[in-house]
Amino acid sequence: MPLENQQNSDKNSTAPPRFSGVQWPSPAACDQSAASPLQAAEAEQEAGVPSEFLYSLLECPVCFGYMMPPIMQCPRGHMICHSCRQMVTLCPVCRAALSSIRNLGMEKVASKLIFPCKYSHLGCQARLAYSEKNIHEERCECSLYSCPYPDDKCVWQGPLGDVYEHLISTHENIITMDGTDIIFLATNVNLEGALDWTMVQTCFGRHFLLSLEKISIGSDFQQFFATCRIIGSVLDAADFVYHITLEANNRILRWKSTPKSIRESFSFVNSDFLVLNKTTVQLFAKDGDLALNVVIKKVNESSEAPTASPGV
Repeated sequence: MPLENQQNSDKNSTAPPRFSGVQWPSPAACDQSAASPLQAAEAEQEAGVPSEFLYSLLECPVCFGYMMPPIMQCPRGHMICHSCRQMVTLCPVCRAALSSIRNLGMEKVASKLIFPCKYSHLGCQARLAYSEKNIHEERCECSLYSCPYPDDKCVWQGPLGDVYEHLISTHENIITMDGTDIIFLATNVNLEGALDWTMVQTCFGRHFLLSLEKISIGSDFQQFFATCRIIGSVLDAADFVYHITLEANNRILRWKSTPKSIRESFSFVNSDFLVLNKTTVQLFAKDGDLALNVVIKKVNESSEAPTASPGV
């Protein structure tokens, strides 16, 4: 081939120059290696192939859970989840001082991945986008439930299916009754000091924890709080409505509301419960005992929507 034609051919060729002992990557290989983590995550999600490598990058070095936005990092790039960042001041990897630097690139990666529920080891099979993960885990039925007994001293935790057995086997003073319409009798309500009365009402194949708690507010003021909580999830609670009726001495007091879930945390001051002062209790008590008629219905069987009436 003439020298001039050979030079023109070399100019038009897209092949990289070759030197002894050196191999240049192909253009396709360069494009693939230059792809951002976000592009890689999108491609793998579209293909239906999970990226174990990307998931491993999102493991927090402190709690070993997956890091969700906001994802924090140290000045050298080591990442840590937001919850653990609140508890430590030094990077767990390099011991550098932590600041408020966020890793926006990995936050974008996390937004494109599908994660298992953190209770997957307890049987939950849900797979969720990060925006749905926290909401699901707050209500996940596979999560551990704390003991709902009112005295707050029991530290037991277990799955939802074990809560009822724990209550009746460990807290022996709990009374159990079956039926949609029962009488919850609180005895010796005139005794001084903080007291509580607890029972379990079973109906519609579900267990409901009924409690009457007497709390002293200051030195001379006492209030009684009547509560109904379902041993189940928040979604389970929405299917029911309960009525509490006090009747004595030609007086009637009625209360109607939706049960709470034992999953929900509450304070008596701000929660939707029947509140009675000491004078009201004395009006309805007989020989120091207070009888509360509790009726539980399914929402679709109730003639009225669940509403709450003010306490007396």
